[in-house]
Amino acid sequence: MKLIIAIDRDDDLGRKAGMKSPVIGRNECLEAATQLALVDPEDSDVNTIFGALKIYDQLKKSGERVEVVIVSGDENVGVISDSKISEQIDYLKKATKARNAIVVTDGSEDEFVLPIISSRFQIDAVERVIVKQSKTIESTYYLFKKMFEDPKIAKETLIPAGTILLIFSIFSLLGLSEIGYGTVILFFGIYLILKAYGMDDAIEEFFSNIKKSLLEGRFSFITYIIALIVVMVGLIQGVNSFWKLLNQPVAVGGIVLITSFIYGSLWWFIVAGISIILGKIFDAFIEKRPISRYVSMIFLLLSAGLIIWGGSVYIISTTDAYKHLREDAVYYFLMSIFGGFLSGFVGIVPIRYMKPKNT
Repeated sequence: MKLIIAIDRDDDLGRKAGMKSPVIGRNECLEAATQLALVDPEDSDVNTIFGALKIYDQLKKSGERVEVVIVSGDENVGVISDSKISEQIDYLKKATKARNAIVVTDGSEDEFVLPIISSRFQIDAVERVIVKQSKTIESTYYLFKKMFEDPKIAKETLIPAGTILLIFSIFSLLGLSEIGYGTVILFFGIYLILKAYGMDDAIEEFFSNIKKSLLEGRFSFITYIIALIVVMVGLIQGVNSFWKLLNQPVAVGGIVLITSFIYGSLWWFIVAGISIILGKIFDAFIEKRPISRYVSMIFLLLSAGLIIWGGSVYIISTTDAYKHLREDAVYYFLMSIFGGFLSGFVGIVPIRYMKPKNT
């Protein structure tokens, strides 16, 4: 048995057509494609499904044992969507007893799930279904217009571009164009790093949780807002610490400057994290859910904070601006490591023993 798998990583099929996945069988997949096309005829997943059906018909006519299926992820593309796809792939492997697969995608982000499929099936081929477009100027303009109307593309392009323009315009109006250039480059660099490590999804999830907590009337909404304000204060304190070293007579290296930012902002960020966790603890307590995991997270967060803080104190104590820390720098460093170890021990060991034996 061979599966023809059409991938819909962002769950357009569920969000737009209201159909659950996995969809198994030619007639069922044809119905799914039709429903999605009626709702949004410009969706590329429509062509992906029809492409999978075409391959299915060709292989079926040649006498091969094949089945066509559609698997969908989630609107939150990343860990959440890929976990759902992974569960569906496991179900399909058990239900169909298939060993081989042909994967059909629209050639975009759907191909990120290929390692998930290759760990369950032997992939014989990957088919990219690319929609043919007219090469006229009007068609190109329309294509870009539709792209930017897509919330996913808008978030990844318009938000950073708008933020860069806003930052530069503010500094330009203040007559600080040179600082504006540096700030824009700094922002763009931070954005690329966050994007590379997938932390932009965590930031988006943070604001999504704020909205969800407000709509559901949860206490964590208050702690999320507190955390957001504390993070802003932490950023200001970190920049002040950075600026203090940058303007001293003796130049320091880039690592020391970055460490000074960490030194100034670290505990504000730790407090913000604890605020979020306390909100989750309060919600779990009201809903009568276990809270031991969240308690453990607080101690682990404190442990990481102590160790990082001790290291930052030791590094910045070498500068003239923080020479008052130089005498006790080693003591602070060693005590922070001890405190971090102790906090981590308290956060992990007792919580493990507190868990019920059947979990």
